[in-house]
Amino acid sequence: MRYINSLLRKKWFQLLVTLILAIVLFAYVTGTTGTVRSSKSQQNELITTQTTEINVPVNVNMNENKYYVSGVPQTIKVKITGPSGLITAAQDSQTIRATVNLEKPKIGSQNVSLKLTGLSDTLAKTLDPSSLTVNVSRKISKSVPIIPTYNRDNIASKYVVSGFKISQTKATVTGPSDLVKVVNHISTSLNVPANTQSSINKNIALKAVDKNGLVVSVEINPSSVAATLDVTSEFAVKNSSKETKTVSLNPKFTGSKSMSNYNVTLSSSSVQITGDKSSVDKIDSVPVTVDMNQISTSGGVITVKPSLPKGIDEITPKAVEISITARTITGSSSNKSSSSSSEGK
Repeated sequence: MRYINSLLRKKWFQLLVTLILAIVLFAYVTGTTGTVRSSKSQQNELITTQTTEINVPVNVNMNENKYYVSGVPQTIKVKITGPSGLITAAQDSQTIRATVNLEKPKIGSQNVSLKLTGLSDTLAKTLDPSSLTVNVSRKISKSVPIIPTYNRDNIASKYVVSGFKISQTKATVTGPSDLVKVVNHISTSLNVPANTQSSINKNIALKAVDKNGLVVSVEINPSSVAATLDVTSEFAVKNSSKETKTVSLNPKFTGSKSMSNYNVTLSSSSVQITGDKSSVDKIDSVPVTVDMNQISTSGGVITVKPSLPKGIDEITPKAVEISITARTITGSSSNKSSSSSSEGK
């Protein structure tokens, strides 16, 4: 105890204690000041006003089993103004949505407003656009035939097609009533490489088309089918009781449109016929009738099925797509035509 009292009276000890207390006090004051500054910095960040633009996804409240809507964009732009801290939070948010309410829609074109959710009420916001013009139609479905084609021209010499089939012959199309009603059939084509000498098994995509062969944007179920093209050597076929032969297709055009104004392309310029030898030997070409009244002035794609000639049991491919496009008339050829007409008069 005497030692401690003696130590407390010594000047150097008193200076040491004073120094330690000063260091502790300095550390405390510095830490407190830093915390206050940090807090003030965060407050300033919230108080500072900013303006920015964000992309917001659009949701549609609607019975999708009954209705189809068009005219709704995937996102809209929203201009927001407010504290920078809330602006940053909005930019990072995944929950902000613009919603279109079509729970009880009317059929046809209509103007609908957009409601914004998930954004702080503190922020001022401007939607661009704030409303949409949409078109609502009833969703319907119908079953349509699948018409497959392939290019018989690419089968190698001395080989024949002994069979061509797809996994199913009909598909269901679903969509807006005005589009589904114009679907004529499902078109699909099997790609046959040049000089094919073996069978082909492949999944092929389907597309819905109207009577002019134009693609119609609807849902197709299934979206693809399995196609099988059986290719056999002529020797194997000759040992059978039937004769097989490849003949050309001979399009016959009917209707009021002049063929001189159009270019014509066939998905296959030849077909394969099978039947009794006496009947097959008599046939060098198979006619197909093409009604030009089915296409528009600019052209189109017509799917035709060649008729079985007398004495023929099978023809493959069973359908051929004929693409018809309007010829481009140049100024010089137009002038020549006018000149010829004048001379004729």
